[in-house]
Amino acid sequence: MQYIGVFLSSHDNVPTSFRNATEEVGKWIGQSGRTLIYGGSGIGMMEVLAQSAKQAGAKIYGIVPQFVVNRNVVSDTLDVEIRTAGLADRKTILIERSDLMIALPGGVGTLDEIFTLLAEITTDGTRKHLALYNVDGCWDMLVAMLDQMVETNLVDLSVRNKVHVVETTEALESLCQSL
Repeated sequence: MQYIGVFLSSHDNVPTSFRNATEEVGKWIGQSGRTLIYGGSGIGMMEVLAQSAKQAGAKIYGIVPQFVVNRNVVSDTLDVEIRTAGLADRKTILIERSDLMIALPGGVGTLDEIFTLLAEITTDGTRKHLALYNVDGCWDMLVAMLDQMVETNLVDLSVRNKVHVVETTEALESLCQSL
């Protein structure tokens, strides 16, 4: 698991625990000699992630949609910048290039990315796995919904089994070693 894709918020005004977790994950990626792949934005939690990963020695790929370029908010931390027309292309490339996807706390965009990955697992049989980094229970309701959908046969158990709930970077490392 060399290439770690991360879905997360671009907002800045988030709880301190979310910021701390973002920094921890970035640091873990860098210290473990892995490469970060993310949306390439230089604002909010996305920049916090990139800065902490870069400071810990990570190589950073930014999958940057044109609107981020137009707003002049591309991160200066990027080693590799891949430009896309929009969000759909960004999601596709981010998922394709990553060995493991991590979802840090995020909003509608992060949920969109999570469900895009789950749809690909369902329809294309991708071997990708998703680690929900569950800070302060932020993903508890999503996990409960997925579990209920499995119980009612709306989601196949094989899809649910590719979604892992973790709360520490040690758990992330264990997951990487087990896959």
